[in-house]
Amino acid sequence: MKQRAMCALVFALALPALAQTEPPLEPLVPGSAAPKKRARKKPAPPADAKAKPESAQTQPSLPPLVPLTPTKPTKTIGVLVLAGVPETAARVGEGLRAVLKLNPSVKDAVPLKAPQPCASEPCWVMAGAAANVDQVVVATLAASALRVKVIDVASRKRISQALQEKVSGDPAETTAWAQKLACKLLVPAGCTGEVMVEASPAADLLLDGQPLRSGERRMVPVGVHTLRIKEGSAVSSKRLAVVYQGRAAVPAEPSPAPAAPPAVAASPAPAPSSAAQPVPAAAVTAIPAPAPRRTWTRTAGYATAGAAVAAAAVGIWFGAKSRSDLDRAESAYRANGGAYQPADLQALESGNSKAHTANALFIASGALLVASAVLTFAF
Repeated sequence: MKQRAMCALVFALALPALAQTEPPLEPLVPGSAAPKKRARKKPAPPADAKAKPESAQTQPSLPPLVPLTPTKPTKTIGVLVLAGVPETAARVGEGLRAVLKLNPSVKDAVPLKAPQPCASEPCWVMAGAAANVDQVVVATLAASALRVKVIDVASRKRISQALQEKVSGDPAETTAWAQKLACKLLVPAGCTGEVMVEASPAADLLLDGQPLRSGERRMVPVGVHTLRIKEGSAVSSKRLAVVYQGRAAVPAEPSPAPAAPPAVAASPAPAPSSAAQPVPAAAVTAIPAPAPRRTWTRTAGYATAGAAVAAAAVGIWFGAKSRSDLDRAESAYRANGGAYQPADLQALESGNSKAHTANALFIASGALLVASAVLTFAF
C-alpha cells in the first residue's frame, strides 16, 4: 500500500473524533443553595379569551345556604306523682310539666290518672298507654327520698332514674327537687332562674357559699339553695326553693327568723338557649302562705239548698190541694149523673191552677239544688 493512501485513511478516521466536543460544565454551587429553575413563559391566551369580560372568567356562584330548621316536637310525656299529700302531689305535678316542656322534642306534658295504689312499673305503663303518651315520668316521695323515673311506654322499660335524699315535706322544696331531677334526666340545656336578694347595706350575704351583693341578680339552677345572712353579730341561714314555672310569680315572703332575714324576690328567668320556648319565670319561695279560701260560696250554697227544700215543700202542698180539688169535682160529676155544677167547675179550675203552681215550684227547686251543688263543691 502506498504511503499517501495510508495517510489519507488515518486522516479520514480522525475527522469524526475531532468533531466531537465536550459539553460545557455547570459551575459548582454549595449544597444549601438550590439550583435555579428557569422560568417558563406562559403561553399567551388566545385573542378571543382576551376579549371576554372579567365577570365571564370568574368561578360559578354557589347556591345560597339554607338555614337549618329546628326539629319539631313530636313526643308527649305523661306525669304521675305519688307523694301522698294531695297538695304536694298537685304542686310537684305542675312543676314537672313546666320543666318538661323546655325539652325541644316534647310536644306536650299531660297529667296521668292511675288507680290507687299504683306503685309498680306495669301499672305506670298501663296508665301511659291509656293516655296515649310516649313516655311516663313518675315522681315518688317516701321516707324523705324523692325518686324520678322515666318509663318508655312502647318498650315497657325504664329509661333512666334519679334520686334525691333528705327531702322535707314542704311542697315548695319538694317541687324544686323534683324539677332538678327531671331537668337532669330530660332537659340537656338545664333549668335555671335568676335570684335577687334585697338586704340592708350592712348585711353580708352568702348564696351557696358564694358572696352575693344586695340587689344583685344571679343565675342559679333550679333546686334548693342556702342563703346565709350575717348582720353584725347575728347570723342566720335560710333555705331557698327555686322553681321553674310557666307564669310570672309574685315575690315570696320569707319566713320569720331571729336575725330578720331580708326579703327574697324573684325575677323572670330566661329559657335555655337551645329551646325556643316561651320565657317562664323563676320563683324563689320559702314556705309560702296558703291562698285564702272563698268561704262565701259555701255559705251561699247552703242558703240555696235551703231555698230549694222550701220550694219543694210548698210545691208538695200545692200538689196535694190540687189533687183534693180535682177529686171533689170528679166525685160531684159522677153524683150528678155526668154533669158539672157551677161549684164543681170552680173546684176543677182551682185544682188545675194549683197543679201548675206545684209543677213550677218543683222545677225551681231542682234548679236551686243544682246551683247549691255548684257553689258548695265547685269553688
